[in-house]
Amino acid sequence: MTAKLRIEDLTHTFKGTQDIDVLDGLSITIRDGEFVTLLGPSGSGKSTIFNLIGGLIEPDQGDIFIDGKRVNGTRGNISYLPQQDSLLPWRTIEDNLVLVQEINGSVDRKRARKWLKRAGLGGYEDSYPNTLSGGMRQRVAFIRSLLSPQQLMLLDEPFGALDELTRLDMQDWLLKMWETDRRSVLFITHSIEEAIYMSDRILILSDKPAKIIKEIQVPFERPRHHDITLEDTFTKLRREIYLLLREGDSQ
Repeated sequence: MTAKLRIEDLTHTFKGTQDIDVLDGLSITIRDGEFVTLLGPSGSGKSTIFNLIGGLIEPDQGDIFIDGKRVNGTRGNISYLPQQDSLLPWRTIEDNLVLVQEINGSVDRKRARKWLKRAGLGGYEDSYPNTLSGGMRQRVAFIRSLLSPQQLMLLDEPFGALDELTRLDMQDWLLKMWETDRRSVLFITHSIEEAIYMSDRILILSDKPAKIIKEIQVPFERPRHHDITLEDTFTKLRREIYLLLREGDSQ
């Protein structure tokens, strides 16, 4: 598979009364159709990495390539799904879905309704966000991301605000939707179990200034079911990652 995202030797420091070194020579490659997760201590720079990829800030050193094109400091190259759904309360569900299409100048309401039906939300086109549950709103937000033309998706703890049962349900749902439209995904979570369950690869970050201390290839085949969380291989991998995170947090 070819590289969808390539980060080379990324270094970044936040300047202020006391400079904070956030990234230290970070390099990452994500291939077409791959689901990769970043795991690291709180404050280790995961969101900064997303901001750099999205062009909101520029790195002090290093380069970011998407589809082989250097994109340092440029926007509009990625699809982004944050922890909060960010749906506009005054727009209907369908109007929220086509918002990205409006920005890109090509609205396809038929496609939006098709994806809503596929997501189990058929009949909610004219509803407003405040009438939907948290899980339903996150489904809408994810479908909105799929309707954008960018083939690289950054998912920043999209299930963090959900209760545990809804979170497990959303994990299965998102993987099912992703299987039908395999875009390249870079995923942030603080849950070791979620990282193992969702990912093809997991990148373990040290505390800041962040660097990758280990890359883990997840051994489970797709499609996945939550029964794998009971397997010995899953338990051993979870323990290995836990110890790596403890090690990274102490560096």
